[in-house]
Amino acid sequence: MCRMFLTIGNYGDLTPYMDFLYDMANEGKHAPHHDGFGYVLYLQNEITAYKSVDQIRKVNGIYGTTLIAHARKKSSSTKSIINTQPFLSDNVSFAHNGTIKGLGKKGRSDSYHYFKMVLKGLPSAITKIREMEFTSMNFIITDGTYGAAYREVRKEPGYYSLFYKIEDDRFTVSTEAMGGKWYEIEDKTLVVYRNGRVNEYKADEVVPGVI
Repeated sequence: MCRMFLTIGNYGDLTPYMDFLYDMANEGKHAPHHDGFGYVLYLQNEITAYKSVDQIRKVNGIYGTTLIAHARKKSSSTKSIINTQPFLSDNVSFAHNGTIKGLGKKGRSDSYHYFKMVLKGLPSAITKIREMEFTSMNFIITDGTYGAAYREVRKEPGYYSLFYKIEDDRFTVSTEAMGGKWYEIEDKTLVVYRNGRVNEYKADEVVPGVI
């Protein structure tokens, strides 16, 4: 169980988003989320990744175009750097909020294996996990140029929420709403931000392969 966000847009000071993750982790739903935290920051062709197994702390001076971050409350697997999110493969970063039973193995969390499945193909990943027992398949993903979020929940929809907003040429997704006008992502819905535009795709039966 986790708190997470993704924000993508023009270059700027992204520290307030990390501050909000700190607030969610300490005071948000089902707080505290103190089993590690991390972030991936994009700036042009540079990617900076940071992870810690310690409880989340304030981080200052975060400047870039895209930022994805995650505060963990472990429900399975061990508390370790390799299971601390976001996960990063080449230039793609990913964070998940939920538990998928039976997917974790070889010391790696269910979220890690979920990421690997999504990289191979979103439709097949969602179809396979729908056959398993899970609380939430909610995830956020980015390569620094696009951002996407998927929501599918079987338990506690009030906790496993996802919201997004567009403001000042910036797209943001968060497990809890910050300030401003937010839209709640409906169940079995994929939201993709690319080239300054937001598109929503329903995934009731057919899962779109658009990321």
